[in-house]
Amino acid sequence: MLEESRMKKFFFLSVLVATANLWAAAALSNDWTSLKEASRNIRTVKGEFLQKRYLQILTKPIHSEGRLFFYTPDFLRWEYLSPLRSVILQKGSIIQVYNFSEGVWKPEMAQAVEARRMVFAEISQWFQGRFDESKPFKHVFSPGPPARVTMVPGEGINRFIHRIEIVLSVRPGVIDRVEIEESGNSRTLIEFRNVEINSSFSSEVFEKP
Repeated sequence: MLEESRMKKFFFLSVLVATANLWAAAALSNDWTSLKEASRNIRTVKGEFLQKRYLQILTKPIHSEGRLFFYTPDFLRWEYLSPLRSVILQKGSIIQVYNFSEGVWKPEMAQAVEARRMVFAEISQWFQGRFDESKPFKHVFSPGPPARVTMVPGEGINRFIHRIEIVLSVRPGVIDRVEIEESGNSRTLIEFRNVEINSSFSSEVFEKP
């Protein structure tokens, strides 16, 4: 139960990372206008991730593995496959959250889903390249090499997220890793693997867990 609680607490942090795949295609540009233009060329994102969660109270990081699917403009599946299974499904303004327990998928309480709805409203703007409309974060691009994007939170969010740094791959549309610095000297490292841009997949991935 403790492990499940930790995963839920940082579910939001990990979902933020998924947005990076959409604007990594503009890694060779140094202005946000070009980043917005490049994001228009990306229709779908599909990939896997390995997450390592470092906590001060633990001697070893917590390992999780999962996968993500995105279809423009606002369809998303962000799924943890191990050690515990959970998934967020977004279809437009409709968001569903499920946890796998006792052999079945169980939906989360309506109150928890509503809180995530506000988060996804922000993320949807990023998916469409509308970075300048973001209120919680300021975005800073560094051409590198390697190219990096640093997301600096504003007041309120900076109480639990200090910084998010995305290291972009030399392959357009792909990121290598993301590091999230949090309060309490904690951090989350997410490494992306087998990322595919504009590949085909069934729309059923957004329909059910």
